[in-house]
Amino acid sequence: MAELKTEEEQIEAFKAWWKKNGVMLIVAVAVAAGSYFGWQAWKNSQANYTSEASALYQNLVQAAADLSDENNQKTVTFIAQQLTDDYGDTGYAMFGQLFLARVDAENGKYDEAINALDIAITKTQDVSFVAIANLRVARLMLQKEDYTGALARVEKVSEEEFATQQQELMGDILISQGKRDEARVAYQKANEALGAGVNHPLLDIKLKDLVKG
Repeated sequence: MAELKTEEEQIEAFKAWWKKNGVMLIVAVAVAAGSYFGWQAWKNSQANYTSEASALYQNLVQAAADLSDENNQKTVTFIAQQLTDDYGDTGYAMFGQLFLARVDAENGKYDEAINALDIAITKTQDVSFVAIANLRVARLMLQKEDYTGALARVEKVSEEEFATQQQELMGDILISQGKRDEARVAYQKANEALGAGVNHPLLDIKLKDLVKG
């Protein structure tokens, strides 16, 4: 390309280039700016969304501190449902179902409590949370005297960190079925899973009662 020697030639060359490429440049800048500001708006929207869910959850936790109060129970139920309906893709909705299950269990509504826990399980891949929820479901089924269902749920828990709770609950279910020898084995496994130097007085009592029997 021949060197431009004069200012006039440079100006004319720029005009020609702009005529050919100016519109495309403006469009490219507009698209880039739109993408940037759209991304920023989305991030702000997500932050507000999470903040709103967090504020609701804090209100739920405060109400759940005293579930003997009927108004607090209603508050927990209402907020837990709102979290599920409007913020179902957040962890707050998942934990809200745990509190809802507590309210239902307090009122003897075991089927409703189990349903709330099952909803929570579907909302997470967190194995620890799922284990805790399954243990709670098993306890509720034990309350209902659904021993087969309770054993099936407790057997779903295989994480080592929950071995003591899992085996102790299994022992409780077996005791309720009159299977004392099997219950003793489960309690012994629960005791072994505690580890050295860890005491569990209630578990000790359960084992001693079986030995005496």
